[in-house]
Amino acid sequence: MSVSDPLIKELKGWTRKLIEHAADITDENEDLCHFCKCLENCLQKGLLPSFDSVGYFKIPYAWHWLKYIAEKNYNGYNTFLLAVEQVKENTKVCTSAGQFRLLIRICLARKCLHMPVEILTRIPALAAEFYNLKSIIGDDILREILLSVLLQCGKFSFKLNLRNAAFLDDTWQMPKCVALELVPCKSLGISVCFTNDKALIVNVNEKSVAAEDKKVEIGDVLDEINGNVINGDSKGKLRKIMKKANGQPIMLHIIKHYTKKSCELYEPIVHLIKNSGIESMKFLIQIPQADQVAEATKKNQISKSGCKALSSGFFVRYCGSVHVGMEGDVRQIEKAIWRLLKSGEAKQVPVRFECLEIGIVVTREVDNQTICKQSYMEISSCGRTINIPDYFAFIAGETNCNMATKFDAYIFYHRNEIEVQQILQSLGQGFQRTHFAV
Repeated sequence: MSVSDPLIKELKGWTRKLIEHAADITDENEDLCHFCKCLENCLQKGLLPSFDSVGYFKIPYAWHWLKYIAEKNYNGYNTFLLAVEQVKENTKVCTSAGQFRLLIRICLARKCLHMPVEILTRIPALAAEFYNLKSIIGDDILREILLSVLLQCGKFSFKLNLRNAAFLDDTWQMPKCVALELVPCKSLGISVCFTNDKALIVNVNEKSVAAEDKKVEIGDVLDEINGNVINGDSKGKLRKIMKKANGQPIMLHIIKHYTKKSCELYEPIVHLIKNSGIESMKFLIQIPQADQVAEATKKNQISKSGCKALSSGFFVRYCGSVHVGMEGDVRQIEKAIWRLLKSGEAKQVPVRFECLEIGIVVTREVDNQTICKQSYMEISSCGRTINIPDYFAFIAGETNCNMATKFDAYIFYHRNEIEVQQILQSLGQGFQRTHFAV
């Protein structure tokens, strides 16, 4: 009786498709994504559950055993070991799925995809540690068949952009990427909003070097600056990265918001735009009617619940502002409030405090005159103090807070603790949409 598996047959089919391409196989190849998905399914099938060092159940993923056997450092498999180390050092992937997918791509490029399966074929007891006997890897014959397919793949020439890894945690679908070299400059003229640890570009100065020939566009993702990976850990560090490159050409790696051939929107970036909550970005996407109805229903429920809508603002008293120097962190809040109160110059001006989509506006109640208007880009911190809970404040710089060198604290008085909490919460949500200028 012959031994077979539908996934092996499918993988052979996609391998034959790749053979038809005499030239190099690049990310432009439409069959590559299908091949990789099928291979992932082959290696995921029949994985045994495992536990971490603390004893908690760990979701089985092929990355775990691939990393394990690489660390064993078997003789003759240094290429595979180096591929695993390259994945471990890459900060663009953080999930087991993303690390596994990046490893597959690196192994294809380095012609070592067969090596881990070859190790399990040489040491069948290892295969039994990770897979059940009815799986492709767990069955001796099916494992040999899979190995022969992967050995054949080692004869192909894969020319893949291994820097293109930022969305492998989410999908095998590869976005369009561009590597740019810009002339030395102090500012790129772009602003980014960090959403799901990705630097979504929300504004491009039309007179900047980045805007020339639409090299960088609103909706793209800033992936690297001069080899520095830009992710959630880069918040507040962009200015330092640019300063370090002073007088040198600027090397960028940009992920485009549209796909390679059809120019349709790249779906993972569509999700980033939706999650950003930035109204000005919605021109790039068409929100489904069902989502619009859900959003309208949500707003209606909030209104009926008795909570004051942000658009109507909160009626508080403005006490004045205090210059706090070159530091705008939350530790300056209490100091600024006490300085104003002890100075004897504190005012009690009735105002309306509005938390809008991209910033706050404070207007005088008597004549609607604007007292202060700050974008969330400029606000560096906000808060109140336990010692004098009826006072709260926010601190803002003279420009984007990650570039500002002069900060002022704006101080308010309000005895309604619930509304003060709502104001500070709204400011906090605004920080989630904060733009960082580069």
